[in-house]
Amino acid sequence: PKSVLKTTARGGSANDIATAVRRTDDADTTTMSGAAGGIDADDDNNDIVEEMDPKLEELLSSLTPAQILLLDDNNSEKTSVRTAADDAASDVDDAVIIEQRPEARMQGVEHDEDEGAYGGIDPADLVGDLTTEHRARVLLSSLIAPSGVTPDEFYDTYWGKRPLLACSQRDDDDDDRDGGGKKGYGKQRHGGKGGADDDAEDATATRHATRLDGLLNRPVVDEMIRKNKLRYGLDLNVTRYTDTTGGGARHRITLDPPPRKRRSKKGGEDEDDDLEYIVANTNDVWSNVDASGCTLRLLRPHEHADPVHALLSLLESEFGCMAGSNAYLTPKNSQGFAPHYDDVDVFVLQLEGYKRWRVYAPFNKKETLPRESSRDYTEKEVEEKGEEYMDEVLGPGDVMYLPRGWIHQAETVPRPSHLPKLPGIKDDHSLHLTVSAMQNWCWADFLEMLMPEALEGAVAGDKSVSLREGLPRNFLGYMGTMHQLSDD
Repeated sequence: PKSVLKTTARGGSANDIATAVRRTDDADTTTMSGAAGGIDADDDNNDIVEEMDPKLEELLSSLTPAQILLLDDNNSEKTSVRTAADDAASDVDDAVIIEQRPEARMQGVEHDEDEGAYGGIDPADLVGDLTTEHRARVLLSSLIAPSGVTPDEFYDTYWGKRPLLACSQRDDDDDDRDGGGKKGYGKQRHGGKGGADDDAEDATATRHATRLDGLLNRPVVDEMIRKNKLRYGLDLNVTRYTDTTGGGARHRITLDPPPRKRRSKKGGEDEDDDLEYIVANTNDVWSNVDASGCTLRLLRPHEHADPVHALLSLLESEFGCMAGSNAYLTPKNSQGFAPHYDDVDVFVLQLEGYKRWRVYAPFNKKETLPRESSRDYTEKEVEEKGEEYMDEVLGPGDVMYLPRGWIHQAETVPRPSHLPKLPGIKDDHSLHLTVSAMQNWCWADFLEMLMPEALEGAVAGDKSVSLREGLPRNFLGYMGTMHQLSDD
């Protein structure tokens, strides 16, 4: 349902409000006339989605995901915004109640040059009145906002094509923030100008580092494991990428206890044995992580964390497909997985600590936009076959988008010396959330589902029997590649 704000408008202000509502179809224009004007009577009978005013989208993208998802406690009480016409009027009984979008609230406010383009409006007061479609678009815009790329630009240039970095501001490489080429591990980000400049810069860095707060953190992960009887192999994995033979070549090992076999309840010699997966002991998990340098991978954390579930739900509305999630917690100076590529597009949300990502372009056309994930590659294979596209450390608040098919590996590192040391930001471990999309969602998947159904319908129909007629007699004697004429 469309969430709308009912407010008052007097005199000619309704005409101003009307100009804020823009539609994608020029033939269907919302009109208001004077104080008694209203939305076209046919408005509720069409599914045309209103475009969001670009200035409003830019304003709302400054909110954190928690605020956009309405998870921030500070947004529980909202203050109304009055128009200039409201301030000039004195008789409340003469007000006309209209259905008004947040764009209209923006349009009716007198702008003060000293207060910026939006007259001091708090965007948190507007987000709850957005439609689901608009709030989903604002969420994507917020996630990638540090890149300076708009959602429209993202879909045109990056979606399914190339990686995108949305990191804290760089002093030395502002034009290369979009992931268009190698960054170089350890490049300067923090200017260190001294005095008030440093204080302002640290304040900006702190806002960026905490912008993803409220989605997931280590205490929540610990509580998740303690309360939900998570099982090795189904709900979580404990892994490490290491050299176990001493030969210098690393590979991934999984420390999950294997499931036990148990006799089916139905019994009988022909019944297959069931598998009983081992419930993870919290102390054992953290011992492997903290003492042994293993990575903890949580599968589907959205099933146990409401903020992550809300994040996926809204992004599904934006992407038009199912979304999933995994979470990865890795101690400092450790790596959990070998180089590989995935069969899904992923957004990496760095929540805690620092992680160095090395990203490589697909090896060939065959592995571009793959429908299945790759095997684990060796580092030698990647060095010989791969073209390094990016070498970057993600810190808290950073986001990276990777299309499916792009090879990647990541290791937790200490805070790089060129990054500011911020209060409350630690580097003893890394925690990142991956949001996945586009799994089994390409044209081939669509046609594989559609064609059998279409063929079945055509065969079963009563309009033609041609598809039910027998094959030509001796057709194998003249059809097939063996009977194909040579090029000569």
